[in-house]
Amino acid sequence: MGWQEARAGAGVLALVVVTAGLWLIPRRAHAVTHELLEPRVTVGDDAVIHVRVANPTARTLLPVRMEMPVGPVEAVFAVPTLAPGAVDERGFVLPTSRRSIVTVGPVVSVASDPVGLVRLTRERTQVQEVHIHPRTIRLGSVLSGLMRDVEGAVTQELSSSDVAFHALRDYVPGDDRRNVHWRSTARTGRLMVRQFEETHRSSLLVLLDTRAGDYENEEDFETAVSVACSLTLDAIAHAREVALVTEEESLPTASASRLLDASCAIEPTGALGLDELARRATTHHPEASVLLVVTGQLCPDEVLGRVRTITPSDTVAAALRAGSNPSGRRAVGSLVRFDLDRLETLPLVMRRFA
Repeated sequence: MGWQEARAGAGVLALVVVTAGLWLIPRRAHAVTHELLEPRVTVGDDAVIHVRVANPTARTLLPVRMEMPVGPVEAVFAVPTLAPGAVDERGFVLPTSRRSIVTVGPVVSVASDPVGLVRLTRERTQVQEVHIHPRTIRLGSVLSGLMRDVEGAVTQELSSSDVAFHALRDYVPGDDRRNVHWRSTARTGRLMVRQFEETHRSSLLVLLDTRAGDYENEEDFETAVSVACSLTLDAIAHAREVALVTEEESLPTASASRLLDASCAIEPTGALGLDELARRATTHHPEASVLLVVTGQLCPDEVLGRVRTITPSDTVAAALRAGSNPSGRRAVGSLVRFDLDRLETLPLVMRRFA
C-alpha cells in the first residue's frame, strides 16, 4: 500500500472518529426515575419495579437504549422517540424465589455511534435495595403460653430484692431498709430483713445453626431460617425479651422489620459446631430462660446432648431440626428434639413442646 492509500485510510478513520464523537455529544437529558412498589417482600410474593422515562424539554428526544442492573442480571429496554412532555412507563417483575437482598439500579442510558466504535453511558437513577424476607408463620398463643409458664419460676439463687419471699435474716450494713421486717425486729430486739429467692424473667434465646454440613440441602436451611424467624417474631409480637443468634451475629430484635431485613443476609457459611455456638450464645445471654435450637436433621443427637449440658439446668431447652423426615419427637437427655419437614408444622410442634 502506497502513501496515497495510507493517507486516504487515515482520512477515513479520522472521519469515522469525528462522526462518532459528534454522535455522542450530550443531548438534552431524559428525566428518569425508578421505584420499588414494595421495598420489602416475602419469598414467593410479587415484586414490581416501575421505571418512568419522561421528556421534560420543549424538543423531541430521539430513541435511547437503557440498562438497569437487577441483582446479578441486567434489564435492557429501548425508550422510543418522546415528544415534549411525553412519558414512557414500564414495569419489571423481580424474581423472589429465594431469600436475599437484591440491588436494583442505577438506570443507565447508553449511547453509541452507528458502527459501535464508541459507547457512552450515563447514570440516571440511584441504587435501591429490595429485601426478600423469609417465609414465616404465626404461632398464636403457644409460645407465649410457654413463656408465661416460665415467668416467675423460682431459682435457687438468693436475692435481697425479688418477688419470691424466702426467709428472714439479720440486717447487715448495705441492706435496703425497705426490706426490714419490723414485726420480727420488735420481737427479737435486732433488725431483721426479708430474704428473697430470685425468679426467672421470661427471656427467649433462639440459636440458628448456620453450618451447611448439618443440613441435607439448601431448602432445609431455608426452612430453618423461617422457623427461627417465626419463633423470634412471635416473641417480639408479645413484647417478650428475645435474642436470635447465629455464628456471625446477633440479629436486631427491636422490631419485626429490622429482624427480617437482617435475616435476608444469613448464609450457611458457619464453621463452628453447634455445641460451641451454644456455649458462646449462653455466655453472652445468661438471662435466657428458654433456649430453642434450630438446626438441620444431619446434626447428630450427641451434639444436641452436649448443647444441653452446656446450658444452665434451669433453662427450658428444645431443638428443632429441619429436614426431610416428618414431624417426630425424641428426648435427648433432658433436651427434647423435634423434627419437622416443612414450616407449616411448626405451630403443632410448639404445642407438643408446651
